[in-house]
This record gives sequence, C-alpha cells and structure tokens, in this order.
Amino acid sequence: MLRGTERGTFSAMTLFAWLAIGVGVGAMSSLLSVMYGFEGALKEKVLNAYPHILVGAKESLKPIPPSVEMESKIRALPKVSKILPYIQNEMILQTDKKSVGAVIWGLPNKSMKELKFKLREGKWPEDLGQLAPVMVGSELGHRLGLIPGEQIKIISPLEKSGALGLVPQSLIGEVAGLFASGHYEFDEQYVLLVLEDAQELLGWGDGLSGWQIWVDSLEDTPKVLSAVKEILPEGLEAKSWESFNSALFQSLKLEQYSMFSILVFAILIAVMNIVITLTMNVSHKRKNIGILRALGATQKQIRRIFLWQGGFMGGVGLTLGAFLTTSFVVYVKYLSGYQLPEIYYDRTIPIEIRPISLFLIYGVATILIYFATLYPASQAAKMSTIEAIRE
Repeated sequence: MLRGTERGTFSAMTLFAWLAIGVGVGAMSSLLSVMYGFEGALKEKVLNAYPHILVGAKESLKPIPPSVEMESKIRALPKVSKILPYIQNEMILQTDKKSVGAVIWGLPNKSMKELKFKLREGKWPEDLGQLAPVMVGSELGHRLGLIPGEQIKIISPLEKSGALGLVPQSLIGEVAGLFASGHYEFDEQYVLLVLEDAQELLGWGDGLSGWQIWVDSLEDTPKVLSAVKEILPEGLEAKSWESFNSALFQSLKLEQYSMFSILVFAILIAVMNIVITLTMNVSHKRKNIGILRALGATQKQIRRIFLWQGGFMGGVGLTLGAFLTTSFVVYVKYLSGYQLPEIYYDRTIPIEIRPISLFLIYGVATILIYFATLYPASQAAKMSTIEAIRE
C-alpha cells in the first residue's frame, strides 16, 4: 500500500488512481461488449432475411435462363446448405386505399416455408388457386392495413404492347399471409410471390434473376463464395452478404474503432494518475531513498521498488476493472430486465464478450501502466545520495 506522507497516512491519490484505471478499463470492456452484441444481433437479423450469397447477371435487369447443371454443381459444394432460384424486381402494390413501392421476391412455392421467417397472420401458400397467393412483410402489411384473404394488385414497371400501346403489366393477387423476418427494413419493403407467378408478371417465361445460396456457417461464406465464382459462366457474378450490406457493417466497424480509440485516451488519462502519484511519492521519499542508497542499495534496486509500486497500483486498477465489467454483464444479461422501446425488434440489450477484445484492452492498459512507471522510477534511481540525505 502506498503511503502518501511522512506520517504514513493513506494517500487519496492512490485510491483515485485505482478508481480511474478500474472505471476506464471497465467502461471500455462493457461498452464494446454491448456494441459487439448489437453488431451480432443485427448481423443475425440481416442474415435471417437475406441469403449469404447471391448469384445473378452482371446486368441485373436481364433474366437468366435456368441451369440445372450449374445449380447441381453449386449444391454439391462443401458447406452449401441450400440453393434457391429466385426473381427480384421493384414493383408497385395497389390496394383500394394506397399505392406503395415494394420489392418482389419470386421463390419456389414449397421453399417459402424453409426461410427463417415467422408467420404472423394467415398461412403459407400451398394449393395455388385462381388468384396468385401473396406473402407480405408484416410492417408493409400493417402500413397498408392488409389482412389475409384481401385482394391486392401488383403492377410491374416493365411494359408490354397492347391495344392501347405500351401498358404496365399487372397481376391481381390474394394476400395469403403476413411474415416477419426480424429485420425491420426487409419487412417494410419485401413481398413474396410464387416463382411462376413472378415470371408470368414480368413476362420472363422460365427466366430467373439468379440463385440464393445459404451456407452452414457465416465464417464459411468467403470460401464458398470463391468456389462459386470458379463455377459461374461468363456474364454471371456472385456477391456475399458483406457486399450488399457493406455500408451498414462498415459503419459499425468504424464506430467500434472510434469508440476504442476514445476510450484508450480515457485510460491514458487514468494512467497519468499513476505518474503523478509516483512522482509525488518520489518527492516525499527523497530522504528515505538517500538512506537506502547510503546503505548500499543500487540504482537498479531503487528503480525496481517504484516499478513494483506502480505495477501494484495498476494491477489493483485492472482487477477493479474486471470486477466492474463482470458485474455489468451479469446485471444487464440476467438481473436488470430492462427493455428497449417498442420501435426496436429486439428489446433486450445484447451482450457479446470477445476474448480477443478483452485481451487487447487489458494488454494496452498494461503497456500504458508500465510506461507510466518508468519516468518516476528513473527519477528515483538517479537521485543523488548526498543531496537526498542533506534535504
């Protein structure tokens, strides 16, 4: 324990140094754990809605002829769990009251149930009746006031020639149900059609926009993407989930790096308390240092005393930081019961602890503490024995 004065009273600056390091390290670990938790939750929701890999034409507006051979080759690749042909196009939904833009996904009828979507109302299309069954995103359906069984008109921006010239192609469908992917923007924009109905609406015959590919694990995506690119013929391209959500996840990464940098400065300021405390301690203990030198203590031994003293202060601070981080995680995850406002799909605060991140935080803090002790320890070691005793 440090002694702040000749009388041996406990130094308040030592306590402040412990608290500053503990709070700084604890705040950084806790905040980054929450940020990683939100990133992981968002990534999970995005990938519940979107496929891991999309294969399509380089000129996206042109349909692709179906290829059973290529589809079989992709399905045979290691780590590929599912592949679906699909059609995607922007269209207009029209009800008796409103008209809004939406993105249409045309998928095989039996494959819709395989998606990780929750059925909110109605049922998934089974037997195709006279009207095309339409599955509407829950947020879009609520905005339009749709209920299962209601008729809806889908208007394609692609025109076809008729008796009155070029007219938009349209389709009258029946709302089969409302689905929820867990991703707000997807549920507000997307509508599912049976693949054959989408092809008829666009006049593509048996043409496709491409194929949706899912892999066993998110970490397998880069390897599978490279393997898929080797199979594709000229004119087709493959993109991973990272490319069509790059802006979102890059902004999250930038936010994490910025927050880490800011909190490093906060820890640096906390570490400066060690420098100040040790410097004052060296000043107060000049006479004692002189006596130790007169009794034969070397400069190396004096330096080591203050290095151990600074290390002890830093160790107590880091231990306090670990305790604060653990307390925060346990409280938020198991005890608080706090919920975010209803506008958020996931109303609980997600927590994700990454060991590499914690190792980096405590490693950086340890290095800063070590360098903080060098200056006062060197000053103590260089002190003149005669001058110290004389003072």
